[in-house]
Amino acid sequence: MSPSMRVEKSRGAKARVGTAMLAGLAPWSGMACAVCYGDPGAPASRGLAWAVVALVGVVALVLTGVVAFFVHAVRQEQRKAGAVTGRGNVEVQR
Repeated sequence: MSPSMRVEKSRGAKARVGTAMLAGLAPWSGMACAVCYGDPGAPASRGLAWAVVALVGVVALVLTGVVAFFVHAVRQEQRKAGAVTGRGNVEVQR
């Protein structure tokens, strides 16, 4: 290991120790908030739960759109392949 790598590692270790010491001087900043450690029926907790539901819904909607696009593209390609070979309508296998 080169000397410059040792210096970089020691700087990283010093930075981690310094961060831990600063966190030890301000322990209140590490305490859980009302959402994480509070009443599950609190308005903030309910709002967070609905936010998670909304985000899952958005992800599901986007993934559904991606799947629909690929299904459309495959079917369109199968139709074009049928028109080129002169077979007319192409049966889509499901």
